[in-house]
Amino acid sequence: METIQSNLVADVITEIFENLSVRDLLSALLVNQEWCQIAVPMYWKAPFSYTKKRSIAALKIYELFFERGSSTLLGTKENSARGAVQETPVLYDYPLFLKELNYTNLLALGERVEAILQMLTNRGIRLNTFVMDNTGANNEAFYGIWTAPCYAPIFNSLIHVEIHTPFSKNNVMKTLAKNCTRLSHLDINLYDNAPDRVKETLDYLEKLFSVQQCRLNLRLVFPNGPGKMLINTFQSQLESFKRLELVKWDFNGCEWRWLKMCPNLTEFAITSPPQTGVSDTLGSIYETYLLKPSKNSKIRTAHWHFDKDDDGISSMSNFYFHQDKPSMEPYDDKPPFLKRR
Repeated sequence: METIQSNLVADVITEIFENLSVRDLLSALLVNQEWCQIAVPMYWKAPFSYTKKRSIAALKIYELFFERGSSTLLGTKENSARGAVQETPVLYDYPLFLKELNYTNLLALGERVEAILQMLTNRGIRLNTFVMDNTGANNEAFYGIWTAPCYAPIFNSLIHVEIHTPFSKNNVMKTLAKNCTRLSHLDINLYDNAPDRVKETLDYLEKLFSVQQCRLNLRLVFPNGPGKMLINTFQSQLESFKRLELVKWDFNGCEWRWLKMCPNLTEFAITSPPQTGVSDTLGSIYETYLLKPSKNSKIRTAHWHFDKDDDGISSMSNFYFHQDKPSMEPYDDKPPFLKRR
């Protein structure tokens, strides 16, 4: 009975801690041993996703787990088989808690990126979330390090991907299409208008859609991207999408009746709808949203929400891809087989 009550208390504490800020989590883990054991994995699941100061502190801790000389890393298959554990001056195996990686913040720390990725690979880390913010960089060799095949095991388990950095080649799309089958959230910016690479990009997109095990919440940004080619890709995967947001594509002369044939679509958003003819298919009742990515940039999108029960337009006004509004369905980083029944 005491064990059951203890588990219930731990479950309640866990639920409360999941709603705390990073600062509050840090305070909670200092209270006592029980709270520390619950809070530490939460605090360390995204150590590179916040301030640079915190990222630097996390890097110093991670360096304790780097390979030293000829010694093997903690947690490698060889050590696991022998049951051996290398002594380190830390209380927890912090890299094992990593679930979310902000790659842009990691790049800002210098030349240790490959060492960290290798350490994570050797230790069997599996990510749920991967984020690349807009760095304005044009050197794909630098921010594309993670696409090397040797690091693929880290990304096989991804559920949530955001990539806002311009990239001129297709290593990013190729890597996602080859390694990711569990995506539920993909927010990605495409920039390359070279005809051969555009076709290659859309081919990888179609492959990515076809291998997913659940329906996608998908946001695609592509200034003057070929809308007709994208729609052809969508029409071969009509059951794959739950939400779609299409930003800055060139949809002149496109047909939109295919939207009515997407059985699982609950939200559709697009920039400049009067010029696309979407209203002729979905109706003139929609909500607008003004996104300001920067001081000099504004993106206005129109949103339609669908009520599948009534086969009509819903009155819901939350926009899934805009974080300053509550999402209709919060991102869940727990795979189905780990969710509580």
